[in-house]
Amino acid sequence: MTFALHVEGLAVSYGDHQALHPLDLDVLPGELIGIIGPNGAGKTSFIRALCGKLKIKGSIKIDGNDIGKRQNRQRLLGLVPQDIGLYPHMSARENLECFAKIMGLPRNGRAQIIDKALESVDMKSNENIRVSSLSGGMKRRINVAAAIMHNPKLIIFDEPTAGVDIPARDTVHRLARRLAEKGMAVLLVTHELEQAEALCDKVLILCHGKKLAYDHPAKILERSFTGMREVMVRYATQPTEDCLQSMKPFEFSQGELPTIWTAMTQASEVSFVSAFMTSVRNGDQLIREISVRRPGLTSLMHRIEKTGALL
Repeated sequence: MTFALHVEGLAVSYGDHQALHPLDLDVLPGELIGIIGPNGAGKTSFIRALCGKLKIKGSIKIDGNDIGKRQNRQRLLGLVPQDIGLYPHMSARENLECFAKIMGLPRNGRAQIIDKALESVDMKSNENIRVSSLSGGMKRRINVAAAIMHNPKLIIFDEPTAGVDIPARDTVHRLARRLAEKGMAVLLVTHELEQAEALCDKVLILCHGKKLAYDHPAKILERSFTGMREVMVRYATQPTEDCLQSMKPFEFSQGELPTIWTAMTQASEVSFVSAFMTSVRNGDQLIREISVRRPGLTSLMHRIEKTGALL
């Protein structure tokens, strides 16, 4: 079997600092792989290594071809960067014509290649609109079209949703999923953990330059949180000191907002919630919601940020 991406012993160092420890990784054609991890995990070093921006140890092959050769990398790899890399005064089609020339795509058939790329991202009807007049989501689509014109075997989405609104984020993620369904291998570097959990065939979790896990999200979560449930308490306002004291025995930690607190339990969720409500006493009127759920990648990332480990 020929892997879309085969990485063996890939390591990156900056002087004495080991940014990426030896990494082995195989990606099949048609797989959407999420790359996640806390800041400083090695995600950027990994992507820069794939793009030929760093001196590396180990080997990288795309579709069986060693991409140490520049021409192989340009032919086999596509990149959707975080920033919009388009000329705002030009139309969508004019941008793609410009990039096609830079990429050295053959003059004969170039128009058809651009047509196909525009159709792949649902932008054919907007091809003559100036980029400065397009919405954020449409600009992202053109960015993707530019990256797939040469029909690469592997495409990298490098944090393409950073700083964008929800509709634009969803547009990019749908495109990533669609390209994978068409047989392209897709790497998605993202901080959108719920999206990664829902969309990706596998996730690669990095921390301190090391691979912690590489598997389907559900399998990683089952191994990391066997039998555990996450209890979430949402308060109407920031909890009082009495409420905070009541939560301590249950090892609650603050969530994304001061009004949201979460805890893990292996006990019966009914008995856990009952015991907690008993301890809160007079503060129960401040509680707007209590929910119980299976831990997700967001919960796992909080653990990794604290401990550097999955368990």
